Amino acid sequence: MNILFNNYKLPGVISCQFKRVTRNTNVAFNAAGDMLMDMVNRKMSLTVYLGGLRASELQNLFAATENSFFTVTYENPITGHTSALFHMREQAAQTDYTHEGITYYKALKLVLEER
Repeated sequence: MNILFNNYKLPGVISCQFKRVTRNTNVAFNAAGDMLMDMVNRKMSLTVYLGGLRASELQNLFAATENSFFTVTYENPITGHTSALFHMREQAAQTDYTHEGITYYKALKLVLEER
C-alpha cells in the first residue's frame, strides 16, 4: 500500500485503517420516536502503522508532517485514489534498539484526521 505525505512515500507501512467519522453531530428524537439528526460534515480518519523505521526515515517523516496540515495521498476503499489535507493527531516514536550506530524504532501508530 502506497501512502504519501506531501509526496514523501511512507516507508514500512504495515497496515492502515480507514474510518469515516461524523463531525459536530446532534442526535435527538421526536415524540414519535423518530431519530432527528443534524449532521455538519463527514471526514476521514486514518490510522497507519509503520514498522521498523531507521532514525533517518523517522526524521523524514517528522519533516513531512511538520506543518499543521499536509497533503496525504492514499487508496481510499470508499472513493478510490484520494488526496486530502490531514492533521497528525497522534505521532509517537519508541526506540527498539541501536545497532552499529543506527537507531531503529518499534512499530509506529500514526492517527490522522482530515481537515
